[in-house]
Amino acid sequence: PPKGAMLSHDNVIWTCKSLSMAVPVWDTDELVSFLPLSHIAERMFSVYMPLRFRYTVNFIESTDTVTENIVEISPTVLFAVPRIWEKYSSAIFIKMKDATWFKRLCFGLALKIGRAYARARLEKDGASAPLRLAFGLAHFAIFNKLKERLGMERVRVAISGAAPISPEVLKFYHAIGVPLRQVYGQTEDTGPTSVHKGDLIEAENVGPALPGVEVDIADDGEILVRGRNVFKGYFKNPEATAETLAQGWLHSGDVGELDERGYLTITDRKKDLIITSGGKNIAPQYIENKLKFSPFINDAVVIGDGRKYVSALIFIDEDNVVKFAQENKVPFTTFGSLTKAKEVVQLIADEVDSVNKTLARVEQIKRFSLLPKKLIAEDGEVTPTMKLKRKYINETYAELIEEMYGKRKQS
Repeated sequence: PPKGAMLSHDNVIWTCKSLSMAVPVWDTDELVSFLPLSHIAERMFSVYMPLRFRYTVNFIESTDTVTENIVEISPTVLFAVPRIWEKYSSAIFIKMKDATWFKRLCFGLALKIGRAYARARLEKDGASAPLRLAFGLAHFAIFNKLKERLGMERVRVAISGAAPISPEVLKFYHAIGVPLRQVYGQTEDTGPTSVHKGDLIEAENVGPALPGVEVDIADDGEILVRGRNVFKGYFKNPEATAETLAQGWLHSGDVGELDERGYLTITDRKKDLIITSGGKNIAPQYIENKLKFSPFINDAVVIGDGRKYVSALIFIDEDNVVKFAQENKVPFTTFGSLTKAKEVVQLIADEVDSVNKTLARVEQIKRFSLLPKKLIAEDGEVTPTMKLKRKYINETYAELIEEMYGKRKQS
């Protein structure tokens, strides 16, 4: 059952001011609102911040018209959860596969330049004059038109929040000229704890704490937060309040690290960390984010706590896998039959193998299963912001999980 987090008027007003100091917004800005307003991050960007700073909020016509509405409005501020950013990037790569060889060549070259430029901006000396010129040409010839088709040509503040985003996805947007940054936080601290500021956006971390917010790391690695954004407690639940608020600090439930600059890196949820039967600690979200960079994988749950090796339950991306099946004459009748087609299983196996090459041996996925259904919030598998409910998935598909550890053949 959900816990009611009590946020005060001071929590909200103070957090709005602090967030605007880190990520300035103007009264001329426009935002497209499409996430549930029951979520604190969307409430902050679509209600509280515009009330304070008077920018325009455009509400979507329906959940089916999000992409069309974004193109129609061309917002200057765009907040979305990782799944949305991942969906956009995978759609781009899939469309490029169908493009002419010349267009693929131009896009590949422009993307290579964009990635080099994005990396160089974070280095001490910055991007060289030739690289800046090359990126300008790539932006003029390729990326500007691409961003227009996405409705992102005016975006100056692009934010991903509510869950960790794959570093590869974030780097991709920087390569095409969309300055995507991460915000990290939770309902209990009125939304944001930390956020990337200015142009210093690094894919591996979530930036420094908001102005006026303190962040510390407990002995067991848990992230602790203190500031005027921290909530008053849970409604009529003193036991849960005492567990979360202790000695003036909010215990986030997340595990992370702080570098010497005060930049925060999230490792995983404390309760989700995997300890294999061999005693190795593994952060499942790190592996899951790598899997989700594939255009054919919608989501994944990495399994391995108390097990001899790591396995994964994988949800395929329906649109892209159906397209693959049609192009390769793979017969199927239902979503379930699609996930059982040997060509589709091999397609995902190749994607898993690619990810495994980037992982330490103990982290590599030895077995996987494709789940024969779509992710639907009404079924209780995901939250309103499309985060997988790990415990529910583990319980619902317990038999399938046991098969991965008891049978040789992948399902």
